[in-house]
Amino acid sequence: MPSNRPRVRTSGALTRKSVRRGRARPAPADPPDRLRHLKKPVAWLAGLVLAVAAVTFQDVLGGTVKAILPLDRLPDRLSPQDAIDVVQVKDVKDSGRYVVRGGAGKGFAKTLRSDYAWQHKADVVDAGESEWMVTLQGRAAQQVRITDIVPQLVGGKCAPPLRGDLVLAPGQGVTDVIPLEVAIDGPLPRLTAYTKGAKKGEPYFTGPGAKQITLNQNESESFLIRATSGRGHCLWRYRVDYQVGGSPASMTLSRDGGKPFELTGELSDAGGYGSVYFPSFTCLSPSGQATPGRWYRQTGADYARAKNRSKDRPAPCPKG
Repeated sequence: MPSNRPRVRTSGALTRKSVRRGRARPAPADPPDRLRHLKKPVAWLAGLVLAVAAVTFQDVLGGTVKAILPLDRLPDRLSPQDAIDVVQVKDVKDSGRYVVRGGAGKGFAKTLRSDYAWQHKADVVDAGESEWMVTLQGRAAQQVRITDIVPQLVGGKCAPPLRGDLVLAPGQGVTDVIPLEVAIDGPLPRLTAYTKGAKKGEPYFTGPGAKQITLNQNESESFLIRATSGRGHCLWRYRVDYQVGGSPASMTLSRDGGKPFELTGELSDAGGYGSVYFPSFTCLSPSGQATPGRWYRQTGADYARAKNRSKDRPAPCPKG
């Protein structure tokens, strides 16, 4: 017999009635076992050993590569071009002759008495010879070997000697360094071993007795370069050739600010100078005693005439 009740569609949803009847909720899924690797001591120990072995292998491989490859192939090391640091390039000449470019002007004798740094001013040029103290320091982990220091003239040659005013000044020398010398106005300027009193030294970096300068990391070496010029006004820089880690390299050595070194030969006739300045002990005073700290000034023509009259003896001091 048909029923007039509406048919109800059943589903799996929970109702109050089903709960009262005791229908159970589905149990939640078990959480992932995050410590399952720790439950296996053998696997954990094996992984630790492999990790340590990998780190050790990387250190050994890195050390081997650094020992074999030159520095320029290692991104974390200095390249050969940066293997030398220029610590000092200093003009240390404090005796001899100087030319004041364009003339010294009035009151220069007073400057000579009071300013002991006048030799290093921009308009004062070493005459006859110059002395520069150079200090270089090794920066690379491997030893740097300086194989040559080559003068390179600006313009390829020297010009005629400078005119202006000539200054004759006393001073002291420098010791405890590697002494090198170069005739910068010669046909082929090369550094030689300087020996005071010797007419000509042996080549330092070339020839049968060739030497090298070695620099370990953070090690410094100083040497005095004495340049001479008998007839030319010369401007130059030095090319320093060296080797590091099996790779050749070079650098340029110049004065502060990249300026070239400068030296002029003297005029053959002192009469060509506007003025000549000299200290009192280089001439004969009427009293026979020099006045300490006193400087004299003569025109170039008067100085030349006095020197010619006195021959090889000191000329009389100017009056006044």
